[in-house]
Amino acid sequence: MAHSSGRAGTADPAERFDAATFRDSQNAYAYSVSRQGASYFFEFRQQGVRQPIEGRRQLEYFVGSGHAARSYILNVDGFFYEAPVAYYTNSNSWNAAPGYAPFNYPYLNRTILPGCLQCHASFVQWTPGTQNAYAAPPFREGGVACERCHGPGSEHIATGKPMINPAKLAAAERDSICEQCHLSGEVRVPKPGKDELTFQAGGRLADSVTVFVRAGSGARMKVTSHVEDLAQSACKRSSGAGLWCGTCHDPHATPAVVEKAAYFRGKCLSCHQPSQCRATPAARQANGDDCITCHMPRNPTTDVDHVVFTDHSIPRRKATAPAPAADASLTPFAGGAAGARDLGLAYAILGQREQVDAYLERAFGLLQEAVARGEADAAALAYLAEFYRDRKDDAHALPVYEQSWRLDRTQAPVAAALGAYQMQSGHLEEAIRLWNEALAINPALLLVRVNLAAALERTGHPDQAQAVMRKALEFSPSFREARDFVERSKK
Repeated sequence: MAHSSGRAGTADPAERFDAATFRDSQNAYAYSVSRQGASYFFEFRQQGVRQPIEGRRQLEYFVGSGHAARSYILNVDGFFYEAPVAYYTNSNSWNAAPGYAPFNYPYLNRTILPGCLQCHASFVQWTPGTQNAYAAPPFREGGVACERCHGPGSEHIATGKPMINPAKLAAAERDSICEQCHLSGEVRVPKPGKDELTFQAGGRLADSVTVFVRAGSGARMKVTSHVEDLAQSACKRSSGAGLWCGTCHDPHATPAVVEKAAYFRGKCLSCHQPSQCRATPAARQANGDDCITCHMPRNPTTDVDHVVFTDHSIPRRKATAPAPAADASLTPFAGGAAGARDLGLAYAILGQREQVDAYLERAFGLLQEAVARGEADAAALAYLAEFYRDRKDDAHALPVYEQSWRLDRTQAPVAAALGAYQMQSGHLEEAIRLWNEALAINPALLLVRVNLAAALERTGHPDQAQAVMRKALEFSPSFREARDFVERSKK
């Protein structure tokens, strides 16, 4: 955990570059990664055309310890985006970053949100009022520092009060320390006025964020699903609060490879007897009496290609990953409660991600209920307004958007939508103002740039329109509308 982020090129084990070229799944673009001095760069080049789109970007920071893989960060004027290339340690090779395999173009505008960076770095210096801008440096310490688990050192220095020992906390507070980064669920919904940076050791994660899982469905193994997987195990169900991450893991040390089997076997034997093992003597000898080879196998994850992780569901026999039910209901992890606002947001997020109409309809009704009960905050109103707009019910959508924007002026999609309404009403200057505010929150909003450029041209500012679209190409070099706009303006 102490080595899970930093400046690219400074981590150990070091990346190799002898397998640093690959193509996307449709052979549309070729990618290559290289090291020049102390810096990493990746290049992309379109395939099979006479005038290919090509470019080069620096990989400024890394995320991931390198035990399984590392992802990388692009820095555009202080705004952070995930690079489309990643390094996979098992194969010592470079390939598409998690989630990028389906794209047949250089996707350079996936935002790095504070909550994502928070689980890999310490003292994150996020710029309030933006979606993904950070100070320089973006974090004051790479990796997970002591205070993540032991609480603020300033209080200890000022009062002499002992630092938090997670093992001595009540179960909910103890487990929350691990859950903040190792409980992904299907959807995580921050509480009103809270975010992923709010939680501190000693508190309950459920007071800052509600983690939703699919009811009646086993957890699919993901990179950060350890807590969900463990909850499925017979060991956890039998032991209850007595079994937690710290039962088997020492957060301050990792056993050497040659000691690993004996170390974890000792953990198993603290509860189990050797006579309980059903394996044949030959199988036990072949495995070196390694309990985890059979009962915690390393399997592929469902959310990241090219990596395998330990299965913490502790199966008695090797099992296949459960498929999600076609219309499984969402429920808070560990049986917590959730109101209409939290549940409505969860269904809205999941429905848009998976394009399931049933989830979106459920979200619409729940968010309407949240408004009726006076529970809706800016985030809930923003989704509700979008649902009204998609139904072409502008009479309801516009005032809900306006209410959301009054409550929170850091929501770029809301500013973008309000700008569109102003454009439709012929109020071009007001539309331009709102779209500029949206781009100040996240400058990689491509459709906002298209609309803004059109409005700037119509109001007599062609040079500004050109600059807006040239910037769009920095985020998406293959963006056809921007390329056509720039070329047309040259004539």
